[in-house]
Amino acid sequence: MHRVKNRAHFNGWLRWLFTGWAFLGAVFFLLAEETGTGVVPCVTLTEAERAWIAAHPRIRVGYDADWPPFSFQKTTREFSGIDADILQLLSERLGIKFEPVHGSSWSDTFARAKNGEIDVLAGTARTPEREQNFHFTTPYQSFPAGIITRGDQPFLWSVYDLAGKTVAGPKDYVTMTELAREFPEVHLRYTEGVTEALELVAEGEADAVITNLVNASFIIKTRGLTSLKIAGIMPEVFDLRYAVRQDWPELVGLLDKGIATITRADLQALNHRWIRVDYARVVRWDLVWKAAALVLAVLTAVIGVFVWHNRSLKRELVERIRLQREVEQAHRELTRINDDRSALLQMAAHDLRGPLTGMQLVVDSSLRLRAVPGDEALLLIEGQVTRMARLLNDILDLEAIETGRRELRPIPIDAGQVLKNMLAAIGAEAARKKIEIETSCPGPPVTVLADETALRQIMDNLLSNAVKFTPLGGRIRVQLTRKVSEVRLEVCDDGPGVPATEREQIFTKYTRGSAKPTGGEKSTGLGLSIVRSLAESMRGRVWCENQPTGRGAMFVLVLPAG
Repeated sequence: MHRVKNRAHFNGWLRWLFTGWAFLGAVFFLLAEETGTGVVPCVTLTEAERAWIAAHPRIRVGYDADWPPFSFQKTTREFSGIDADILQLLSERLGIKFEPVHGSSWSDTFARAKNGEIDVLAGTARTPEREQNFHFTTPYQSFPAGIITRGDQPFLWSVYDLAGKTVAGPKDYVTMTELAREFPEVHLRYTEGVTEALELVAEGEADAVITNLVNASFIIKTRGLTSLKIAGIMPEVFDLRYAVRQDWPELVGLLDKGIATITRADLQALNHRWIRVDYARVVRWDLVWKAAALVLAVLTAVIGVFVWHNRSLKRELVERIRLQREVEQAHRELTRINDDRSALLQMAAHDLRGPLTGMQLVVDSSLRLRAVPGDEALLLIEGQVTRMARLLNDILDLEAIETGRRELRPIPIDAGQVLKNMLAAIGAEAARKKIEIETSCPGPPVTVLADETALRQIMDNLLSNAVKFTPLGGRIRVQLTRKVSEVRLEVCDDGPGVPATEREQIFTKYTRGSAKPTGGEKSTGLGLSIVRSLAESMRGRVWCENQPTGRGAMFVLVLPAG
């Protein structure tokens, strides 16, 4: 409880310092004094510039009707605010008549300016997108921008802290455009003006507004939105410029000349008219600067320690999480390897015991009891040895694939010829079970991009399985086709099929399906696992499905065409 109270006290103190720093920054931008005499300089115009002004007796000016104290409309729809006063000053010094064009919103005004209905936009920021439609003058004022939130929200050190939050603001404001382009993880809610956006934040329907501090302070004070606070300061300074239509570059030069004559004393007088500080008359600027420097130094030190401590804790936490995940992953991998080894030993012991026992019986019957003729005994022993060799080869192949020691070299080869060779190899076994093999293969060579040894092994396994699960006198259908960039091999049998729940399991190691071979053949549970590993290593796919007739399974292999 004591820690919670201390932390709450520290956060309150930090909030007071941060808000004070932001307020002082806004005051300095507004009330910085010019050391000049304040005498209005004369604007020297060329004959061409005078002629241009004469040819354009009125300049239509667009403005944001809801951006106090810079620009807004009185009840009489009169253009008012700091921007209106600066335009009046430029009008007097340049001899240009500016005619305000009243819009319902900034988006409406901006769209009309792009369509040529407005000649100049006041109070704009320059962006690469806007430069496609307008020329821009030099800045005539600059202000800091801030992130405004409710008072109960934490401080935000950068825009990155707004991820996942809702930021409100007018649609065509440069801040909203930048957020939409650079920070898609920030949710945007568009409004008619800044006032509506700040009210949404105060009512809890949005999380933040990004605007310059003068605009925010003015609206918060005049609207009584005391629940809001300055939660962060943006690193960028908001430069106010005039945006001029593309076909009037002459006006840009004229406005730049006029802006160059506006002194800080001029700006202070104009700003002070709209942004009044009650204690401005008794401000001791020497003390203010010293106090600001002290506050800034203390704040910087506190924030530095706070950020350093948080970053240290964050790095330590990230490292601990990483180590924990590595330990958990290593534990899972060791458990899997141990389970695989146990399953392999059980499977190998079980599957090797049968052939060895069979050979012992054959040898005993042949040598001792004379019950099995020599040639027949050798054939029986040969069959058992073949089973043992297949099992050992499967084990070694799987181990080589998983450890990466088996390197495949895909090259363009004739899949049809490989298929013919493999059909010939299993012909004797199929004939023994009186199985008819129906083959469909295109006449031209079907070129596939594959490792020939791996392709032979895949086909051998799929064809052997079909023979193994097809009953006596059944039929196997083998079809090889090419479709654009792929080659497809289908092997269909007349067996019992594969239940839907087992169609993925049979491709995992040491797994045998519920279907039993029809001729007493044995299965190692490794063949289909090897088939899938080899197929995927050659950028192919293999799967199982039941035939549409409802009888028998269909294994499909798809490889890239060569």
